[in-house]
Amino acid sequence: MAAPDGFPLAVQVAGRADGPVLLLLAGQANSHVWWTGLREQFEDHFRVVTFDYRGTGGSRGPVGEWSTPGSADDAAAVLRALTGGRPASIYGTSMGGRVAQFLAAR
Repeated sequence: MAAPDGFPLAVQVAGRADGPVLLLLAGQANSHVWWTGLREQFEDHFRVVTFDYRGTGGSRGPVGEWSTPGSADDAAAVLRALTGGRPASIYGTSMGGRVAQFLAAR
């Protein structure tokens, strides 16, 4: 999918199509692979969503400035695209927790 500014974000969705959405946010400079081995534990109950931050994993292109608020904006775009504005649960580790805080504050 594309972020609002057109940057291509690699998004992964697994688990129950009809389940509540759970967005997993990895630590700094990690791709969705960070969650391998844990993501699967949630898939029986949730629609599990991960995405690669700009410049990591499959999210490739001219990055520009990296920032936590920018990553939160990307996370919000992913959620809007997949949930249509419905509620979602978010779990982040390390920098992903910080991104989650910015996302919640906005």
